[in-house]
Amino acid sequence: MWPFDQNNQQMYQQYAQAYDSGNYYGLDHNQAWGYMQQFMQSAPEDMQQQIYQQHFAQMPYEQRTFLAQQVPPQYYMDPNNPWSMAQGFLRMGREQPSLLQRILSHPFLMGGILGLAGLVAKHMLTHHQNTMYGGQPQYGYDQNYPNQGYPNQGYPNQGYPNQGYQDQNLQQELNQVRREEQELRRELNEEERREEHHHHHRQDYY
Repeated sequence: MWPFDQNNQQMYQQYAQAYDSGNYYGLDHNQAWGYMQQFMQSAPEDMQQQIYQQHFAQMPYEQRTFLAQQVPPQYYMDPNNPWSMAQGFLRMGREQPSLLQRILSHPFLMGGILGLAGLVAKHMLTHHQNTMYGGQPQYGYDQNYPNQGYPNQGYPNQGYPNQGYQDQNLQQELNQVRREEQELRRELNEEERREEHHHHHRQDYY
């Protein structure tokens, strides 16, 4: 995704439109991760910081907390602070991309990588257009994102996949995980009941 590839403009538009609509159906998670990995390794850090900060500011709190719990301590992320989340995410993307990919592949977080790829594509298109027309796009750690408060205005809800997320395959995977957990609990309960019954039976025998 970085630097901007004129031949891939259709791909940028596809992801940016998905971000605007909140509908990521048909986009490939592995392909999105490939684009993101390229962006993480080569895009300017201040650009990454701004985009990640916007992403985490609109990510549901439960998912921010879950992600923060999964990362190693040296990449500490404060789920109440999108700036902190962006810092840890940026460093981890540069230093341990394979571990970050494994964490983001968890069913609870999988939609997030598509949303982030969509947000990156949107920024890339804007950056390219500004450059084409002689503008100087500015990226800075604190631009539009003060360290305190994090008001939600400016972060459209429809941009994040959980808002109207349409990927049925992901939903099916989540449902399957839940079904498997319930089945496992049932089996454990039945096993405990059998053990208990067997124990009582032996006591009666003696």
